[in-house]
Amino acid sequence: MSSIALLGFADTESERLAAGISALDPSLKFVKFTSETSKDELATSVEGALVWGAGAGLAGPSGIVHAAADAGVPVVVVLPAVSLEGITAAREKIEVCFSPCTPEEVTLRLSIAMSRNAPAKTFNKIVHGELVIDCDCYEVMLKGRKVDLTYKEYELLKYLASNPGRVFSRESLLRSIWEYDYFGGTRTVDVHIRRLRSKIDDVSNHFIETQWNVGYRFRSPGGTTSGASGGST
Repeated sequence: MSSIALLGFADTESERLAAGISALDPSLKFVKFTSETSKDELATSVEGALVWGAGAGLAGPSGIVHAAADAGVPVVVVLPAVSLEGITAAREKIEVCFSPCTPEEVTLRLSIAMSRNAPAKTFNKIVHGELVIDCDCYEVMLKGRKVDLTYKEYELLKYLASNPGRVFSRESLLRSIWEYDYFGGTRTVDVHIRRLRSKIDDVSNHFIETQWNVGYRFRSPGGTTSGASGGST
């Protein structure tokens, strides 16, 4: 549940809007604050703020809008169409709705503002059971322990693990991983596969399988394959 500050919600129209938003998204918990509320209090008690400025006249509610934005929380402000006083593009945490507006619009604006303010998440990882390939850090972890791989071993593992179950010929792996920077022909792939297996395969894990007379495939834990062997090259 997310706590949302209500600022300036005092008349019937604003109360009706708040009730409509609450009905649309019960996960939002509204807490009323006054214009005298400090930014520190807002920053520590809510995840967002709704400012009702539709009845503030031509001057607009710039004071409480910027007080909320200064607290570091995303803000949605409802303004009369005649005024954008105090709202600038530099305040990227602020979303604006013009009165009259629907609960659906305000809820959407609030969701946009809060998602923009959310901490960035890193998804650039390939995870297969206890094997984790961090594509940003060029690291491989197995059962919580770092696996030391050469650059080509890492690239080969990442390429196979990105396409689990798909069989790649030695020639296609050479073109994709080594390009023109290799010597020794397809035997180079066999050597690197053997080294990889020695580092990531054990009694409980057999990640790389051989497809006889074709090449190799990555087997995700729990997956099943046919016509393949998990033995050495």
